Amino acid sequence: MSTSPLELLRAESRTLLFGVVCIFFSSPGQTFFIAVFVASFGAGAGLEASELGVLYLAGTLGAAAALPALGHWIDRIDLRLYTGLTVSGLAIACLSASLVVGPVSLLVAFFLLRLFGQGLMIHVAVTSISRHFSARRGVALSWTAMGMPVATALTPPLAVLAISLLGWRLSYAGVGALVLVVALPVLIGLIAGRPDFASPPARRAGSQPPRLAEGLLIVARTRYFWLSLPVLLFMPFASTALIFHIEFLGLAKGWSRDLVAAGFSGFALGHAGALVLAGIAVDRLSARMMVPLMNIPFFASIAILALFAAPPALFAFLTLLGGALGLVQTTMGAVWAEVYGTRNVGTIRSLAGVVIAVGSAVGPAVLGLAFDFGLAVETTCWALLAIGLAATIAAAFAAAAARPAEDAHG
Repeated sequence: MSTSPLELLRAESRTLLFGVVCIFFSSPGQTFFIAVFVASFGAGAGLEASELGVLYLAGTLGAAAALPALGHWIDRIDLRLYTGLTVSGLAIACLSASLVVGPVSLLVAFFLLRLFGQGLMIHVAVTSISRHFSARRGVALSWTAMGMPVATALTPPLAVLAISLLGWRLSYAGVGALVLVVALPVLIGLIAGRPDFASPPARRAGSQPPRLAEGLLIVARTRYFWLSLPVLLFMPFASTALIFHIEFLGLAKGWSRDLVAAGFSGFALGHAGALVLAGIAVDRLSARMMVPLMNIPFFASIAILALFAAPPALFAFLTLLGGALGLVQTTMGAVWAEVYGTRNVGTIRSLAGVVIAVGSAVGPAVLGLAFDFGLAVETTCWALLAIGLAATIAAAFAAAAARPAEDAHG
């Protein structure tokens, strides 16, 4: 079956739009959106920058811990109900953010925003798309992931405008209202009359619905998950750490803040372009084979950061990093259904999501400590590259040993 992105878009426009809208409306819980409100949160709660960072770390880790408990239900109930509950939870999270008055209320807001926004809205999109498509899973996931660069480009400036007109509290509350009034009916309407897409995976007669413990046992007993774990951790750990400390890196390299900001245009272009190419590559090579290859652009970007300080190096670094993110998003979205089948894909993906969230939460702290102890940027980059290559070797052994699940292709 053809994997042409345009052919798939024409044939499955409503299904793919469902995924795009889910990912776009994950914005209220994404770091790039929350960052616009951080100063206002600090003023409203009477907190310093370091205290805000600790609360954000705690909220993110708490959301990661809760994700499997809620995420596995997507394998058990109708997608329309699951989507409705997730969107409603995100609206409540936005309302909680608008009511922040102190550290406890801010911790609750961070927890809810990260759980329902960054966690479950993405979970709905990736899980539903990966289990619905088979031979064209990679291309479908790459189209769906386009919601992220669009959201990254549009929502922060719109949030800044809203804050200037309405204030930060009304702005976050207004986002919650938009989630309910716009996102919820659009998402439910897109999958109305689509039992093939919205129904949970079919079960054999007499079998029990998938349970969280079942998913835990599956991953605990398979060598593939454990060999893939280092590479699963590497991208969120290293990329989040480097982006979080981009101003420090810029200072060390002699790059101005304006130059760094302009460099993110390359990141967006690399991200969007790689998403399309990643889908085709996953469908032709398989997600299992792509896992050891997906970080190659990231390795190149780290090497450039270590070796060069001229302004073009910044653009090359960020463009390659964006491209690697596109490859990783599509590959990791497809690999769980391919290796473990569709029956428990929601449960297994939510368990993998814990690893990703922990990596992204811990990475900035570890890199910050390295810089505080005087480790040079170049030395840090070579260390990250060595860790990434070791993780890739383990993933290559995993890919060689794994076989597609019986229900991975239909």
